[in-house]
Amino acid sequence: MNQDPNPGLGKVIPAVEVYDTRMTHSRIRSIMLLLAGSIALMMTGFGIILPVFARRLGEFGSGVEALGLMTMAFALTQFLMAPFMGSFADRFGRKPGILLALVSFAFINVGFLLAKSTTTFILLRAAEGALTAGLFPAAMGIVGDVSPEDERGRWAGLLMGGYGAGYVLGPVLGGFLYDSWGFAMPFIISATMAVLALIAAILLVPETRGKEVRKRELLLGRRGDIKEIQEKETFWASLPRPLYTFGMLLFIDFVLVFAFAFIEPQMIFYFYDDLGWSTVDFGLVVGFYGGAYVIGQVILGPLSDRFARKPVIILGQIVNMMFFAGLVFVKSLPVLLIVSFISGLGEALIMPALSALYLDMTAKRHRSRVLGVKESAAALGGVTGPLLVASIAAFTSAIEIFIISVSILALTILLTIFALKPPSKMTKEVDEISWEVTRRRASAAQASFTAIFVSATTTRETRG
Repeated sequence: MNQDPNPGLGKVIPAVEVYDTRMTHSRIRSIMLLLAGSIALMMTGFGIILPVFARRLGEFGSGVEALGLMTMAFALTQFLMAPFMGSFADRFGRKPGILLALVSFAFINVGFLLAKSTTTFILLRAAEGALTAGLFPAAMGIVGDVSPEDERGRWAGLLMGGYGAGYVLGPVLGGFLYDSWGFAMPFIISATMAVLALIAAILLVPETRGKEVRKRELLLGRRGDIKEIQEKETFWASLPRPLYTFGMLLFIDFVLVFAFAFIEPQMIFYFYDDLGWSTVDFGLVVGFYGGAYVIGQVILGPLSDRFARKPVIILGQIVNMMFFAGLVFVKSLPVLLIVSFISGLGEALIMPALSALYLDMTAKRHRSRVLGVKESAAALGGVTGPLLVASIAAFTSAIEIFIISVSILALTILLTIFALKPPSKMTKEVDEISWEVTRRRASAAQASFTAIFVSATTTRETRG
């Protein structure tokens, strides 16, 4: 009976090559297209039900006040929950955060279909705001995970174009479904689209922040227990530095939403009562703006990758302000349609650059949490805008309200010019150093394993 004279040595296989595990451009492109498609599907379903709320509340005997409470409830719970839902995506993975939002949205649509009172509608709308608040932070976290810094504006624009497409197309489809088949059909179709988006996300969208990635990030360059490290990382410590720049970004986000929410209630009555326009005319103005916003994000998103974030943000702010100034001076519908389209392109310049700048500044393990804070700032603008205009509308004309919004936007542009100091170069250098360290470690590991292989082979030959 033959026995191995060298038990325990086993078979030694040398490591002959070090592989670069970073994603290829084609793989990144596939992930971004799949993610944008899933989100566009869900947001279309989201937009479908918006025109139906007022009709359904009317059937319950409620009116503008109840609709306002629903809007406030949604914005308020998003404001409160977005940072927590973002932290969830950081701690447990991006994909669970996305799936939770999609599942919640599908079930809440069924709840709307079965609801029999205004109170139930308001509570469901509040729950919807809370449970879907993590969708944007988790999705944008994937953008930061897979894309290099010089392509984040491009992919952020594509993703946000998917968001915008749902808001533009959904209400049109929802109105058609309601007029053709009644109240139930929009909610059924909306829930179905959420389920389809859920299936697409489960099957096609990969997890970019799995358990192993999270452990490796926590242990990189440190020693100690993972649980202990997680406990030491407070919310304050997770915010990007410098805090002054981060605060400026939050202020820009807040003002963008606040300015439109501030003028919207007065603008609608101004179009109808002062200018004598029809609902179709109003829809055209909003459609031109929204269409430019959606298309522009996809086309113009890469500009901040090429020309830096800050100049693109400032240019977008200036162009976007044209709509608010146009409300003061323009009385012609064709001219205002042109102004609306151009202004929509301005916001399309701002949003991808702004989101990419958040990603540039933020550590990988905190991206969704920070983007949740960004969503809270935007939601706060959506809450305070209508509240403020409601408090001053009784003694302020429509034109005066438009002038106030223009003044706020102009001040924000000046603050952006003089106060925003993005640390993009520093972040890029840190990323490059981190990759260089990783590459050197891989080369050192290869050399060590080669030496072990040579030593083991020599020992076996000697003993033989």
